[in-house]
Amino acid sequence: MMKDKLSELLNKYWEGNSSLEEERQLRKLLSHTEGMEQEKSFFLGLDKLSKNSAEPISVAQKPLNAFNRWLRYAAALVILLVSSWVAYDSYQTYQQRMAYEQVMQAFMLIQDNLQKGTSKIEIMEDLKYLNTTHELFNVDEVK
Repeated sequence: MMKDKLSELLNKYWEGNSSLEEERQLRKLLSHTEGMEQEKSFFLGLDKLSKNSAEPISVAQKPLNAFNRWLRYAAALVILLVSSWVAYDSYQTYQQRMAYEQVMQAFMLIQDNLQKGTSKIEIMEDLKYLNTTHELFNVDEVK
């Protein structure tokens, strides 16, 4: 009878249909039953874990928690400093890129104006090879 009740409670537990009261009965029956060592170690181990996790934090652990709090502050400060450095560096890079583009635009403007001036000088170069006024006006000499 006790084995039947135990197997029924185990089946309900493994299917996820057991209530808290049935789980208490299951633990109680397992502690009084011979055999079923795997089930005993599982359920009694769960009891030990739940008792250990319910213990209050000791005084010796509190300074460690204070240290962890300061460690978190330090980590947050480091993250803040690194992110601000990266932002500043990217801003500097952006400014350098903009200055480079402005200088290149100025060079292009100078090049365009230089080409315009050079084309005007070429016209003047053609005029310097004219030696006489006759060549300018295509007048033949009369003799």
